[in-house]
Amino acid sequence: MKLSENKIKYICLGVILIGIISLSLYNFEPEDKKIKDIKEGDYVKITGHIQSMKLERDKYRYIKSIKYIKIMDDTGGDLRVYPSKKVREDLVKYITNYNPSIKEGDIVQVIGTIQVYNGIYTIYLEDISDFRLIEKKNFERDIYLSTTPTGIYASKYGKTYHTIEGCPYGKRIVGDNIIYFYTEKDAKELNYKKCKYCASK
Repeated sequence: MKLSENKIKYICLGVILIGIISLSLYNFEPEDKKIKDIKEGDYVKITGHIQSMKLERDKYRYIKSIKYIKIMDDTGGDLRVYPSKKVREDLVKYITNYNPSIKEGDIVQVIGTIQVYNGIYTIYLEDISDFRLIEKKNFERDIYLSTTPTGIYASKYGKTYHTIEGCPYGKRIVGDNIIYFYTEKDAKELNYKKCKYCASK
């Protein structure tokens, strides 16, 4: 049977129409899953608490970049969320937009396709709208270093802080190695101990 040009056009249009209808019926919604039930290739919505965050901070302790966020749920499974380059900056803004910032213990939700990397379940975050805070649980305050000199200082390589300008031990800190705290409380909460010389005065 010889097909005319018009018949070929109608067949092509029919195939395209069937394809469009099939796609419209296909469910592109992510499936709510527990981490223990996920497998590679699943398109999922995972809700859990942040167990840890791999952050890069600047010299004043502000978050510059996020390498990954490790999420756990009540099943004991864990998942790492890696932001793509295009959303890394948006993710930093999203996390630091809260006061205090989003951190360990907070409940978050992430949407994406499960991949396995070195035996670890991962989601590569491609759209900032696929990551959101569900519940703030950790209200530990954010601590930043002073951008200008204060009377409370330390070496960025040590864990002792000083409060006396002429402290013989504090004088040993030179150039860019010195950091300044807004308060002694900040220094202590960052696990610095007061210099014995300064404490004795």
